[in-house]
Amino acid sequence: MGSNPSDPTTDFLIQANTSINEDFFIRCLIISKIIQQNLKIGHKVDLNINSILQCHGRFDLKSLKASRVDNFSSKPIIVSSASPISEVIGILEHNNAYEVFIQEDDKIGTITIREILKASDISMKASSLMFYVPKLSPDDTVGQAARLMNAYRLRALPIVSEGAIEGVVTTQSLCRTLLSVRAFRSVKIGKVMTRKPVTIDKGESVSKARRLMLNNGIDHLPVLDSGSLFGIIFSNHIVLSMFPREGLERGAFVGRPSSHLDIKVSGLMDSNVLVCDPKERASAVLKRMIEHEKTYYIVHYWHEIQGIVTYRDFIFFLAEPEKLAIPAYIVGLPDDPFEAQLARIKFMRNAKALRKSFPKIEEIRSTIKTKDVSGGRCRYEVDVLIRATGKLYIYSQDGWDLPSIFDLITDRMMRLLTKKRKRWRRDVRKFP
Repeated sequence: MGSNPSDPTTDFLIQANTSINEDFFIRCLIISKIIQQNLKIGHKVDLNINSILQCHGRFDLKSLKASRVDNFSSKPIIVSSASPISEVIGILEHNNAYEVFIQEDDKIGTITIREILKASDISMKASSLMFYVPKLSPDDTVGQAARLMNAYRLRALPIVSEGAIEGVVTTQSLCRTLLSVRAFRSVKIGKVMTRKPVTIDKGESVSKARRLMLNNGIDHLPVLDSGSLFGIIFSNHIVLSMFPREGLERGAFVGRPSSHLDIKVSGLMDSNVLVCDPKERASAVLKRMIEHEKTYYIVHYWHEIQGIVTYRDFIFFLAEPEKLAIPAYIVGLPDDPFEAQLARIKFMRNAKALRKSFPKIEEIRSTIKTKDVSGGRCRYEVDVLIRATGKLYIYSQDGWDLPSIFDLITDRMMRLLTKKRKRWRRDVRKFP
């Protein structure tokens, strides 16, 4: 590909690529996006490579979360609401994509691979599976986009300007920026992963795998053989098997899903599973995912599945904190920004789940204390206070891993508050 000598950002990237290492080149790509945006709106930009080099290593989590989303925009795939699902599947397969967008007046809808799992036939129109999604404006921040992606379990959001889709921001494009943050390099994948992932036995049917994906809102399903990892099946495997390939041709009519749903998952799964050790650096795993265009890794240790990591697990680092309808506080967060973000996310997510299950909760507070420092590791003591119906409930737990501590406390709170709720109901029934 030839370069455009009149394009100052091209000159900048040529200088960067020939004078610095690969990690910093990622930073340069981010900076070039910002440069292009500033040039577009008429701002004067200093493109001297020496001045840019002074920024080396200065990218931090806070500045990335505050960046504009249009700095990470890519071209969206847009289809008509009248398009048959067969055509949508063909477009997704051709572009190796997960979702398409549909614009209807001032609303933006999307169809994902997972939604197509619900299809009874692919002659139905795209509008029948479409659901509306939040819209981003060009000046919205990465933190806002990441929070919405988390809340709606989406891999991409549209960027809308003057009523039209001008771009799309994806979890992959945002997660790529984490590689430019020096502090992220010390985070282990074991702290990022989702623990206890949903699994399926190799002898179960593809129909059951489809149901598990829809019920749990997931696209990756590890396959087990006598409790050991045997393979993995994806939502796109199932979608492409549900209908004969000739039915994916533009305009072709196909009726109900084929009998492939009745076959065993072992006949459809991918046996070449991507695995990593829980002690691996999260940045190394993320980099492999991006380079090889993969969407997951299974965290595996001593022949057992420890967890699974997808882009959704990484995007949590960039998300703004969730807001609750009740006071929720956390004090004593670690100095490490990623450790603090993990603790904050876990606390707020668990607080939200508790509040949803027990509306009587009026306030949730957490205090973190560092008890011991050994070999560069910190041991934490966590207290969680819950105020409900005028009473206080305090839970304590200590350990080395903050996300795990919050999970343990939440499990205990769920069990105890469930008993309390049953007692409340008995008291109401006994009341004369």
